[in-house]
Amino acid sequence: MCLILSNDNESKILIDVDQFIQSIYKNEINETLFKSILNDLVPKFKAVYKPHLKYSESVCVFKRMVCSLDEILLGTKSIDDLSNFELRYLWNNALYYFNDVNLELLGFKNQERKNRNGLEEYLTQLTKHYSKLLFIRIDLSIALEHQHEVGIERFNHYLRIFINRVQNQDTCFKDLQGYVWAIEQGEKKGYHSHVLLIYDGHKHQKDFGMAIQVGQCWTKITEGKGYVFTSNSPEYKERFNQKGILGIGMIYRNNPQQVQNAINAAMYLVNPEKDHQHLRVKVSGMRTFGKAQYVIDSRRGCNVSALPEFKGFKLCEDYS
Repeated sequence: MCLILSNDNESKILIDVDQFIQSIYKNEINETLFKSILNDLVPKFKAVYKPHLKYSESVCVFKRMVCSLDEILLGTKSIDDLSNFELRYLWNNALYYFNDVNLELLGFKNQERKNRNGLEEYLTQLTKHYSKLLFIRIDLSIALEHQHEVGIERFNHYLRIFINRVQNQDTCFKDLQGYVWAIEQGEKKGYHSHVLLIYDGHKHQKDFGMAIQVGQCWTKITEGKGYVFTSNSPEYKERFNQKGILGIGMIYRNNPQQVQNAINAAMYLVNPEKDHQHLRVKVSGMRTFGKAQYVIDSRRGCNVSALPEFKGFKLCEDYS
């Protein structure tokens, strides 16, 4: 088994494998390129493949191709020596599973639509219940120079620790009223998570400062390997504000445009069109999306719509 070079990592290799299988389905490669890619990808794939992990259909197709290739070669010749018949055999085997790969992508898009609907309902409930909420968007990933050290198992471990602290409202997560997270896999970012944290606006006002504290938490959890990006910096917020789409920072219930902007911005976490960002590998039982539950009984205040109205009695605008 070959070692993974520092400019390679599990995520990038699996994305390359996925794109290779997709290029076969789209008939975008010729025989020469087919051999060249196999020569490059096969040893890298063998270095990162772990039988106990759950891989996407496209990666499973490539795994079958690698097994067939090993049987064909039997240690007596190289990939460059494959005959046209042997190449066509490998190619046709990949085509045989075309429907399985497509069905998985359709399933991903359908699940994203369900998540999207659930998230919209959840945020609508929160923004109706509280007079003001502090929305913080932060992306958690691994620095490029450390991505070869962090596979999906290690990344999932880091994220589980992070989410546990969010749920327990430890340190910088105190006074959270809601949260949402989603895991994705990108060509440059590798494994990463988009996180939306929603704080009580009466107790926290400085969103950028809070985002920095959350980022420091991620850096500590990942032992310095983590990378953090937040949209809550003054510069980014001003860009959004100039376009009239600012949906982070302090969001007031009595400003419908702000509320809608916040909901629209959050929808990026569950975008069915980002199928190129889906995970190609998962740990057993691993979730890729999560949000807090909206339970009215556990929240500050009461259900305004359920209050009886009395003559001469009016709720103030800041009631929550």
